[in-house]
Amino acid sequence: MKHFVLLALITCIYATSITEMNDRLASYSDHPFGKSMINLVSANMKTGGSLNELKQLLQQIKDELISLTQLQDQENATFTRRSQVDLAKLQATLEQAQADLGNQRSEQTSLSNELTTLQTRVKEDQAALDRNSRGSGDAQSRLEAENTDFTAKYQDYSDAILACKEAQRLLMNLRGEGASLIQLTQDTKSNLLQTKENFQKIKEILEAHTKKSSLTLFQPIIEGLAEMTTKVNPETLNNVLSLVARLITALQEGQDQLEATHKTQIENLTRLGDDLKNEKQTLQVSLATANNRLKEIQSRLNELDGLINISNALVEVTQLNIQDATKINELEDSEYSNQKVSRQTEIDIVDRLIEYINQKLSE
Repeated sequence: MKHFVLLALITCIYATSITEMNDRLASYSDHPFGKSMINLVSANMKTGGSLNELKQLLQQIKDELISLTQLQDQENATFTRRSQVDLAKLQATLEQAQADLGNQRSEQTSLSNELTTLQTRVKEDQAALDRNSRGSGDAQSRLEAENTDFTAKYQDYSDAILACKEAQRLLMNLRGEGASLIQLTQDTKSNLLQTKENFQKIKEILEAHTKKSSLTLFQPIIEGLAEMTTKVNPETLNNVLSLVARLITALQEGQDQLEATHKTQIENLTRLGDDLKNEKQTLQVSLATANNRLKEIQSRLNELDGLINISNALVEVTQLNIQDATKINELEDSEYSNQKVSRQTEIDIVDRLIEYINQKLSE
């Protein structure tokens, strides 16, 4: 009977203890760790285990929880430092990529503007070179025409002077013979007629390029020669001889002037040709330089297209990596905070159980 009374008393005490313990941990009743600890303490008390040993066990659990918390703090601090370093590297990579991209785009714009300017310059140089080529051809044609024209005119003067000297010789012979109409032979008359016709032809030939003062001498000479074919008058003969002498002088002056003018023209045309040749060389060098620069610019622009694509891709990838790293850090911080709260809750649960055991030990 006493045994049953003692058993009932123990059961009553145990039930009371469990109730008190549940009251202390009421706020943690739904916590998995709290339930586990309550079950641990309940089982110990139910089996009549030592409260001191239970207290030591709870203290060990608390120490383990504190150690685990410290380890998590260290791991979190290490992770945070590494994350900050990684983020700093990513940010530096992003800034460098953005700077490279800005520089590449700036260079691309500058080169594109230079390309447009050079293309205009090439067109202008090519047009100038075409004009130079036409000008050189024109100058050469003018030079050849000048030489041809001079040769023909010079020969005309030479022929005219020779004809005048032949006429002069014929007339001088007539004057030496004291010629009269009766004394004129048929040959002399024919020579005078031929000479008159020669003067007429020479006049027509020289009309295009002889001084008017020279041309005015032809007509009285021709008329005098015509008169002498019917009647030789010493006065007419002397007058014609004087006119022929003046004509020879005028023709020689005209020929000299023609030669001087020709020399000046040749010098001018030669100088023009040399100037055009020098201009052509300058334009060719300028055009070659511009074309070479165009090739360099186009090559660099093609290279920049590739570099800009790479920089764009690097910027986009780095931005995504920063977003991912930031999100991972936020998740890690959130998980660490939750774990820290959970660990502190577990420590609080153990502390309350230890307080409860201490209370029981003091009773």
